[in-house]
Amino acid sequence: MRNDLNRAAYWIAFTLERCQFPNREALAAQFANAEIGELCQCGCNSFALSMAAPDDVPRISTSGHGYGLVFEAHFRDLREPDESRSLEILLFADDSGHLSYVEIDYCGNGLPIPERMNLESAPYHLFQGDTVIRA
Repeated sequence: MRNDLNRAAYWIAFTLERCQFPNREALAAQFANAEIGELCQCGCNSFALSMAAPDDVPRISTSGHGYGLVFEAHFRDLREPDESRSLEILLFADDSGHLSYVEIDYCGNGLPIPERMNLESAPYHLFQGDTVIRA
């Protein structure tokens, strides 16, 4: 599936609605105050973000830990019941604790994002890094 600004907007809404991030309000503020930058064209739907006014936005992660993964959620694709296929959403924060990259992969980025998926309503796997600021 082609990656563009509309797809990024779709994944932002999906992430806020279904990923169960522990501080949804801070994550929503991050997305609302971010500008979408690089859109990966490898077949995933990943995108970079930059904060317009980072000092005015609550952080999602404690600062001073460098760039890294802070959260991930995996959803099974029920369209492929005989195969183990999933969508993975990974959130990365920069050293200041602000969201800087959203990675959207299918089957561990082994396959391109399909045109159609039938995803479970809730993630079957969640990871929350120790630096995540919870609500």
